[in-house]
Amino acid sequence: MKFVLAALFATSAAALSEDATSFLLKERYDAHLAQHGIERSTEEKADRLAIFEKTIEKVTEANAALAAAGKDEVHGITKFADYTEDEFKFFLGVDAHVRAPKLPVVELSEEDKLSATSGSFNWNDEGKLTAVKDQQQCGSCWAFSATETIETAWALAGNTLTELSPQELVSCDKTDNGCNGGLPSNAFEYVKTRGGLAADKDYPYTSGKGVTGTCVSDLPAVAGGSISDWGYAQTACQGFRACTEDTDTIASALQKYGPMSIAIDASQWSSYTGGVMDSSSCDSSPRKMDHAVQLVGYNADAETPYWIVRNSWNTNWGEDGFIHLKMGENTCGIANLAALIKSV
Repeated sequence: MKFVLAALFATSAAALSEDATSFLLKERYDAHLAQHGIERSTEEKADRLAIFEKTIEKVTEANAALAAAGKDEVHGITKFADYTEDEFKFFLGVDAHVRAPKLPVVELSEEDKLSATSGSFNWNDEGKLTAVKDQQQCGSCWAFSATETIETAWALAGNTLTELSPQELVSCDKTDNGCNGGLPSNAFEYVKTRGGLAADKDYPYTSGKGVTGTCVSDLPAVAGGSISDWGYAQTACQGFRACTEDTDTIASALQKYGPMSIAIDASQWSSYTGGVMDSSSCDSSPRKMDHAVQLVGYNADAETPYWIVRNSWNTNWGEDGFIHLKMGENTCGIANLAALIKSV
């Protein structure tokens, strides 16, 4: 009888423990939804909760492995925690199979060349970046990256730093494919022909739910951002060609000409919350490029030297909207298509 009672007690205790764990998980998931303003129907919540639970397990295992390897890269529960891998792709927007335009490498004079073995630089600290944006569920990263690089180039030419319209590129640039992806270097050609871009306030972003939208027939006046010449910081890499990062050249061009629009592999970025990501956490192959972002600075004095990269997933992702990528390894492919504006 004692054995029967003991078995019943153990079974009851296990059931209670399981119920408590399930309750805490649901409570945590509800808090996650509230924090990020995400709405889920009652019908889909069970499936989403299961994805959320798997994400917790995944990031816990990843952080343990990273810590054991002595790395400070950290992953956590972000706004993407209950999305499937296929759904997450809607927040990207570069097709690695689309051929990038052939552009020259922007040359640097001897006096412009510097060593990136020490020192740091950040265009954000110089007050030359607009606020971090949110592309939402539209593959328009290419438009945000291009717009941001143009904004800073325009400001560095002596003009007022102005928030320009990524929506104009999404809806009106027919070389690229709106919410289905594109390349910043293609977008530059549209901007040159147009003579600039409308202000964001005059042509606000409306494609956040994945609808490219039709280009308005009466385009608002250009508010700035005319550009005349652009190129790559180093020889572009596409297809099967491996690319080696020329760290000194990229750092020199970054300081000389301003931020760069870059195409990278962001397939493992969904859970990034801080630290320095290195090449073991993402792919540097040109064939894996799936997202466009902006290279804005570097810190070679850090224990692990890193590039500073601005994303377009809002400030509630990463380090206030930024990610740090290890220098010298072409981490995530930052050197593959590093496009900059030479003159406006």
